[in-house]
Amino acid sequence: MTRLRRLLQWLRPRMPYINIGLAAAAYGANQYVAQVFCQPVPWAVTVLVGSVGAFLAWPWLVGWPKAVRYGALFLQGALVPICIYCIVFMSPGALVVGVLFFFFLLPALAWVPVVFAGQALRRAWRSELPGGRVVFGLGMVPLLVAQGWAEQQYRAVEGAVALLPPAQRRQPAALVKVVPRTYIAERLAGTLFKYHNYEDDNDGWRPPLHDPLVNVSLWSRRGMAYYQPGVREANPLLVGPIEMQAAFYHQLFPSLPIKADCTCNHTHDGESYLEWQPWLNSRAADTRLRMKRRELLKQNNPLGI
Repeated sequence: MTRLRRLLQWLRPRMPYINIGLAAAAYGANQYVAQVFCQPVPWAVTVLVGSVGAFLAWPWLVGWPKAVRYGALFLQGALVPICIYCIVFMSPGALVVGVLFFFFLLPALAWVPVVFAGQALRRAWRSELPGGRVVFGLGMVPLLVAQGWAEQQYRAVEGAVALLPPAQRRQPAALVKVVPRTYIAERLAGTLFKYHNYEDDNDGWRPPLHDPLVNVSLWSRRGMAYYQPGVREANPLLVGPIEMQAAFYHQLFPSLPIKADCTCNHTHDGESYLEWQPWLNSRAADTRLRMKRRELLKQNNPLGI
């Protein structure tokens, strides 16, 4: 116990600098070594930078006006659900791997959200600011409200699709007539090629944008494992392969760009996303898919038997 206390005493004055190092290491590893999270959409960038910035700056805000410290405490409240989201997205198994293979350093970075959330909660609990815990708790409310708003739109899309006969619920021509043009509808229609809504261990070409609001709604429907039978139905606007999905997206939102202006990562083949040219005609997409199937058949059976 004495050794543990000594370790804590040694860590305490150094923790602000360790936190900065952990944040930089996690960002660098995710961006340039082994990408787990793709590029956050603009609102997520704002919340992430604000909450992490407030967390890292907190030790140096002693003596600052109370309004500034209350604001930093509020932003740190938002950091807790963000950390929980990161843990769920990576899966708790990543924490086990981080413990077993900590000597490789990279797996151990999976514990950064746990370390940050634990410190933020401790700061709120021990805050000397009157009502500090309440302010900290209120920091979580905007994200919860936003998720409720997203879920409402998600259900509206599901309800619109449910009005169609079962045979037409995956047909772009029928969906275009009933799907509301909302924020969540745009995210759902842009899956597979624009928004990273499904688990993907490949560090090469993949959708570059990450929107937590959509992913949480997918999780609540057990729809994050795209390749497992039955879970594709969690996304009511998933109509087919990438090319067909892109053509459907263009029909729903013709004024919006099909491709993002960034890549998911800078490792392996991530840059090939910038070279991808989507086929905007569903018939052309079907023809291209048939040609690919024929090529595969010839490769597997060169004699044509």
